[in-house]
Order: sequence, then structure tokens, then C-alpha cells
Amino acid sequence: MRKLLSALFLVLICACAEKKEVSSLPEEPKKKIEVQSNPNIHTSHIIELFVWPGEYPTRPMIVEAQEYFKGFADHPAILLSDSLLKNEIYYFDELSEILLYMDELPSTAFRYPLAGTPYADRTEEIQKWLDEIALFYKEAGVAEFLNEHDHFYKGANEEVELNLPSDNFVSLIESYYRAKMVSYTIIPAPEMPTGGEYGTRGIGPYVRTLDGLAIYQIISASLPVDLQEKSAYEAFGFNNRQNTIRMSYHEFGHAFVNPLFEQDSTLVDLVANSEHLFTDEYKEIMNKINYGDWLTVVQEYLVRLGEIRLADRSGQTKWAKELRAYHVEDQKFVLMPLLEKKILEYEKMPENVSFKDFLPDLLSVFANFKSEDLQELIN
Repeated sequence: MRKLLSALFLVLICACAEKKEVSSLPEEPKKKIEVQSNPNIHTSHIIELFVWPGEYPTRPMIVEAQEYFKGFADHPAILLSDSLLKNEIYYFDELSEILLYMDELPSTAFRYPLAGTPYADRTEEIQKWLDEIALFYKEAGVAEFLNEHDHFYKGANEEVELNLPSDNFVSLIESYYRAKMVSYTIIPAPEMPTGGEYGTRGIGPYVRTLDGLAIYQIISASLPVDLQEKSAYEAFGFNNRQNTIRMSYHEFGHAFVNPLFEQDSTLVDLVANSEHLFTDEYKEIMNKINYGDWLTVVQEYLVRLGEIRLADRSGQTKWAKELRAYHVEDQKFVLMPLLEKKILEYEKMPENVSFKDFLPDLLSVFANFKSEDLQELIN
């Protein structure tokens, strides 16, 4: 009996020790969206202003940059960027992404290697471009410009921070796609050309680190601001909650969708099975909103589908309804109702079935649809 009691006592001790050990494990830190300035990205937009000149009277940092750097309009960095962009050797989104792999200018060293990225076999021409960018940064005085307008850049960051999505945004998007990202960062870019006085623009690059994807959202101002003295600004063009949240769902959503096609070529083949839907008329419609190939259009469908479902599942039914109307009626993503019906099957599946696992089933919606039926929907 004594031996039995001793044995039970030992079991209890071990159980308590095990429980203590488990409870003492540190909790995984809660991820949140960071808002940061980034000299590399600001430099790229300053160069872009001289590749595609335009008038932006209600974008103060564009007006200031155009004046400040006008003596460098023929700098080799601008001429080379002009050639790369206008000949479509690179798209601006790609150049922005490359700059996020780097240390802060004027360094041309890489913080993260390009091995295993779509740019791995293009390092020689990339390095040539980066050398010119670094020279422009030093010779044109980009650091001095950013310091001189520090009040505006800090104000832009603060406005974005005031309008971030809810605290559960990261857990919401990760639980929906059933995937995790390393970090989430928004870079407000007051010098980013937007195509018009009240236009807005966003880019959703992602950086492949050893720990996974670090994802970014680069956004332009969305509200007009009148020119003032440097220290007199009290509004900076980013105090727009609807735009910030919309951009977060859309641009961060791309990081959960686009890499899947880079990782698995069979998914690209599945998209090719539905290329019959990209008729001349549909091409013309999509070209008007800057989507020139079928894979890009399909990816846009998937990201916008995610926007609708995340809005709906977070209880924002009114916003989900508005998104449906915008994407289907205004933007002509007319197959969205079929995709939404299909994705409901995924939402009912066990947590171990990822979005990537379900993607072939979702893509079958496109492959099984006829071009003449699509034409009817468009009309």
C-alpha cells in the first residue's frame, strides 16, 4: 500500500511539473500592422515622377519633389529606369519589391538574398540599376529632401496609423487563408503619383525571408491637400479610413494568392485551361483597369473574392454588399458570384485544408464556364 501511495505521489509530482513547464512557454507575440517610412521606396517614386511626368497640384510632396530634383531629370538612374519601365523589362511593382530586399540606400547590399525569387537569374542587370539608384540618392540629395520634409512624412504615417484595420485583422486574414506571414508593413508614400487629383494607388510587394514572407503595402495619398509652408501642414492626404482598410484587404491579400502560382506551376496550367474566357472584348475591359493577361485577371478575381468573404465573415455585411457591387458591376468581375458560391465549400472544410489545397477546385469554376456565357454576363 505504501509503495502504491508513493507511486501515485510521484505521478502527481510529474504531472504538476509537466503542467508548469507547458504553462511557462512564452506565447507567440501577436502580430500587428506596422507603419513605416522607407527611403528606398520614396527614392523610387521620386524617380518615377521624372519617368512619367504629370501635374499633381494637391499632392504637396510631388510638387516639392518635382521642383527639388528638376536638375537631375537626365540622371542615369532616371534614364535607365525609363528604359526598363517603358520597354516593360520590369514593371514598377517589381522594382519596388527588389528595393525592399535591400539595405537602406545609399547601400547597394542585400538584406535578403534574391536566390529563390523571380529575380534570381537577373542579378547582373538589377545590380547595375541599383548602382545608379544609389548614385542618384547621394548626388541628388534624397536624404536631405526627406529630412527637410520630415514633418510631412511623420504626419502621413500618423494618419495611416489612425485608420488601420481592427486589431484582429492579421488573425482574421491568416485564419481565412490558413497561412501565416512573418510581418505586415504599410509604407505611406506622399510622393507616389496616383494618376489624378483624387486618385489613389497601392502596391502589394512581398519579400521572401528565411522565416517566410514579409508582406508590404505601399499606398499613395487619397485625399487632396493644398500647398503650404513645410511646418504648417496639419493634414497629409492619408486620413481616409475606408481607403486604408480597403487597401489592406486588397494589397495584403495578394501575398496570400500570388505566391501560390509562383510555387506551383500546375496552378498556372489550370489557369491556362480557362484562357478561352479572355475574349477580345473582355481583354479590352480588363486593359482599362491595367490587367493585360489572364493569369493576372484570375489573381485579381481571387484577391477580390477574399475581400468580400473577409468583410462578410467579420460581420461587415453592408461593406461586403458594396464590394460585390463594385467588383461585379463597376469593375466587371462578372464571375464573382460563382466563385463566392464555390468558396463557401472551402469555408466549411476542416482547418487543415488550406486555401492552396482548395485552389484547384476553385479554378475549375473558370475552366467549366463558356466564353459565350461570359459574354452574356458582360452585356
